[in-house]
Amino acid sequence: MRWLTDDAGRRWSAERVGRTSGLIPTKKSKRSFPEPADIIRFECESDGSEPAREVQARAGLLEQLTESELRALLNVAPRAP
Repeated sequence: MRWLTDDAGRRWSAERVGRTSGLIPTKKSKRSFPEPADIIRFECESDGSEPAREVQARAGLLEQLTESELRALLNVAPRAP
Protein backbone atom coordinates (compact mmCIF):
# COMPACT_ATOMS: atom_id res chain seq x y z
CA MET A 1 0.00 0.00 0.00
CA ARG A 2 1.15 3.52 -0.78
CA TRP A 3 0.00 6.93 0.44
CA LEU A 4 -0.33 10.11 -1.57
CA THR A 5 -1.82 13.57 -1.31
CA ASP A 6 -3.93 15.00 -4.14
CA ASP A 7 -3.96 18.60 -5.37
CA ALA A 8 -6.75 19.48 -2.90
CA GLY A 9 -4.68 18.23 0.06
CA ARG A 10 -6.68 15.03 0.64
CA ARG A 11 -4.79 11.92 1.74
CA TRP A 12 -5.35 8.77 -0.37
CA SER A 13 -4.24 5.16 -0.07
CA ALA A 14 -3.29 3.27 -3.23
CA GLU A 15 -3.42 -0.51 -3.17
CA ARG A 16 -3.16 -3.20 -5.82
CA VAL A 17 -6.39 -5.19 -5.52
CA GLY A 18 -6.02 -7.46 -8.53
CA ARG A 19 -4.47 -8.17 -11.88
CA THR A 20 -6.08 -8.74 -15.25
CA SER A 21 -5.25 -11.93 -17.12
CA GLY A 22 -4.03 -10.11 -20.19
CA LEU A 23 -6.25 -12.30 -22.37
CA ILE A 24 -8.40 -9.38 -23.50
CA PRO A 25 -6.30 -6.67 -25.14
CA THR A 26 -7.01 -3.04 -24.33
CA LYS A 27 -5.56 -1.99 -27.70
CA LYS A 28 -5.74 -4.02 -30.87
CA SER A 29 -2.30 -4.84 -32.19
CA LYS A 30 -1.18 -7.50 -34.64
CA ARG A 31 2.40 -7.52 -33.39
CA SER A 32 2.18 -8.16 -29.66
CA PHE A 33 0.32 -10.34 -27.21
CA PRO A 34 -1.87 -8.71 -24.57
CA GLU A 35 -0.13 -8.09 -21.27
CA PRO A 36 -1.63 -8.29 -17.79
CA ALA A 37 -2.39 -5.07 -15.94
CA ASP A 38 -2.65 -4.27 -12.23
CA ILE A 39 -5.92 -2.99 -10.81
CA ILE A 40 -5.18 -0.17 -8.37
CA ARG A 41 -7.79 1.04 -5.91
CA PHE A 42 -7.59 4.52 -4.39
CA GLU A 43 -9.45 5.29 -1.15
CA CYS A 44 -9.60 8.72 0.44
CA GLU A 45 -8.62 8.52 4.11
CA SER A 46 -9.19 12.19 4.92
CA ASP A 47 -12.68 12.56 3.35
CA GLY A 48 -15.10 9.68 3.86
CA SER A 49 -17.60 11.16 1.43
CA GLU A 50 -15.13 10.79 -1.46
CA PRO A 51 -15.88 7.53 -3.35
CA ALA A 52 -13.19 4.93 -3.95
CA ARG A 53 -11.66 4.84 -7.41
CA GLU A 54 -10.08 2.08 -9.48
CA VAL A 55 -7.82 2.14 -12.51
CA GLN A 56 -5.72 -0.30 -14.51
CA ALA A 57 -2.00 0.31 -14.81
CA ARG A 58 1.01 -1.48 -16.24
CA ALA A 59 1.68 -4.62 -14.19
CA GLY A 60 4.55 -4.28 -11.75
CA LEU A 61 5.34 -3.26 -8.24
CA LEU A 62 3.25 -0.42 -6.86
CA GLU A 63 6.36 0.78 -5.04
CA GLN A 64 8.06 1.53 -8.37
CA LEU A 65 5.57 4.28 -9.24
CA THR A 66 6.49 7.81 -8.24
CA GLU A 67 4.03 9.94 -6.29
CA SER A 68 3.40 12.07 -9.39
CA GLU A 69 2.62 8.91 -11.41
CA LEU A 70 0.21 7.75 -8.70
CA ARG A 71 -1.41 11.19 -8.64
CA ALA A 72 -1.84 11.07 -12.43
CA LEU A 73 -3.52 7.65 -12.14
CA LEU A 74 -5.81 8.96 -9.38
CA ASN A 75 -6.82 11.90 -11.56
CA VAL A 76 -8.00 9.61 -14.39
CA ALA A 77 -9.43 6.81 -12.23
CA PRO A 78 -13.22 6.41 -12.42
CA ARG A 79 -15.32 5.62 -9.34
CA ALA A 80 -15.05 2.00 -8.24
CA PRO A 81 -18.07 -0.25 -8.84
